[in-house]
Amino acid sequence: MDQWITTSEAAARLGVKRGTLYSYVSRGVLVSRRQPGQSESLFDRTQIDSLAAAKHDGRRAGDRLLRFRAVATRVSSIRDDRLYLRGRDVAEVCAAMDFAAAARFVLAVDGPRQVATVDDAVIAAVDVERRIPLAVALIAAHDPLRVDRTDASARVLGLLPALTRAVPEIDWAHPWVDLLATTLIDNGLAASTTAARVAASARAGVFDALLAGYAALSGPLHGGAPAAAYDMVDAVVAGTPVERALADAVIDGRLPGFGHVVYGGPDPRARIVFDRIRHDMPDSPALAAADQLTARTGRPVNVDLASAVVARELELGPRAGEVLFQYGRTVGMAAHVVEEYGEAPLRWRGSPNGADRATS
Repeated sequence: MDQWITTSEAAARLGVKRGTLYSYVSRGVLVSRRQPGQSESLFDRTQIDSLAAAKHDGRRAGDRLLRFRAVATRVSSIRDDRLYLRGRDVAEVCAAMDFAAAARFVLAVDGPRQVATVDDAVIAAVDVERRIPLAVALIAAHDPLRVDRTDASARVLGLLPALTRAVPEIDWAHPWVDLLATTLIDNGLAASTTAARVAASARAGVFDALLAGYAALSGPLHGGAPAAAYDMVDAVVAGTPVERALADAVIDGRLPGFGHVVYGGPDPRARIVFDRIRHDMPDSPALAAADQLTARTGRPVNVDLASAVVARELELGPRAGEVLFQYGRTVGMAAHVVEEYGEAPLRWRGSPNGADRATS
């Protein structure tokens, strides 16, 4: 873990603006330094984390326990409706790398480490959307080093072939599948990523932390959303009026496949996948259905709609989108888990009315 962090990261960890950070320096609360060739000042990570604890708790945290803090991450970032993986635009990552190369890039590891083997027949006996979590649970159960945090990135890289074997119904080598999985690697601190980081903060092993992430991912407003989008696209392809398909698809007041909490315009991941489909198969019935739905709503699309088109056109079934989400996000969650291992433990604060809530 680097002792010195940039101004931007220090401000993010404290949950303040850069101007506030500079005022702390002028008042002697913090000390900064400049390095030749660095565009930003550098701050001592321990000093920043101690101040974060004092801000929220009214007293300095102990050396080993940081009671409250913001999460600063270098795995991904979102700026101006663009997604960056390790500082590189996701469109550039997808253009230059397949999923295997992108996984090595995001996990910052050269090669895999072997993991325990499990009985594929046991995994095949459950529904497709439960197989990846089950495979990871069984591998963790048979892994004598499951709480060992060393080589966690390499072990997750070694885990990926077992995950593809768990769902042989999907052609993992298909370029659309590979591309979609790459776009799904990470998207900031989503529910699944946050859940995995919380488990990692308690120093759970990487496989157990992934299971926490899969649990959050299973919700219909997260990893389950592509299934609802699939049903909507499938209905339009089958001849259901667009208005009826849209009305039937609403979940908890939200329309799957459209809008996103962190993007004001179209989801950049959806654009990447749709551009590939439109290039490869411009007369795709599923693509045409998605276009009709988009025209009727007038709303920006998100990656769940693109996932639905891929699954429908390749005849993968309605739950394939969730499986692809699990597979791609395994890499991102693991990268966050490894990052979290180098941090002081997380702790949230509750309040009677839900105000002034510590964030993840």
